[in-house]
Amino acid sequence: MRMPLALTASRNVFCGLLALLSIAALTVPAAAEPAYGFAVGDTLPIYTFHGEDGVRRSTAEFRGKWFLFKRGAEWCMPCTGERPSVESFMKAHPDVPVVMLVSPRPSETDLEEAFQRDLNYQRRKGLRLDYIAALDSRDPLPRDLPAPKSVSDLPLTVVVDPQGVIAALWTSTYQYQRQFMRHGIVGKAEPEFRDYVEALLSCKGAKGVAATSTALEVAKTFDASCS
Repeated sequence: MRMPLALTASRNVFCGLLALLSIAALTVPAAAEPAYGFAVGDTLPIYTFHGEDGVRRSTAEFRGKWFLFKRGAEWCMPCTGERPSVESFMKAHPDVPVVMLVSPRPSETDLEEAFQRDLNYQRRKGLRLDYIAALDSRDPLPRDLPAPKSVSDLPLTVVVDPQGVIAALWTSTYQYQRQFMRHGIVGKAEPEFRDYVEALLSCKGAKGVAATSTALEVAKTFDASCS
């Protein structure tokens, strides 16, 4: 028995639409995997860590906002030297999370012992404990990343954007201070950790972060995107 023309036409239209939808589904690109790495432009690996309270947390919870990822130690003089300025930055910008993973001594294997020693240092100095952390895990692991797989120098500071991408990183504010002097900027207070971070965040477009004109000028010598 022959199908009425109206039904045949409807069936053909339906089949045609189904075919188009199938083709469209095939041509929609899959979401790109994050390009994890440890250089500017890479997505920072996801770190899980715990603080003094023992609660396990993750850097993934900072997505959607700028944050600072740091590594330091109480046995590292440049690390402890910048901590008052780190805390000055935290007080001025409570909406920018800061987490600092404690690094053990080169010959040390007990990470928790190093962590507790760092907390005790903070207590003795009357400094904050809420950003000091011990590493639990990292994903991806260093062996699964392209070079550079990590940065071993201390103190390490990584500025991470709301998408989890590394916007800037450096290993010592001393480098910033030397650059400050090298460019003949005299008669002004030597910049500190807070100055440099504010300059980087400001030139990267972070909202609500202001920087002095001097700090911005020096930041240009480190990062072309700040020009």
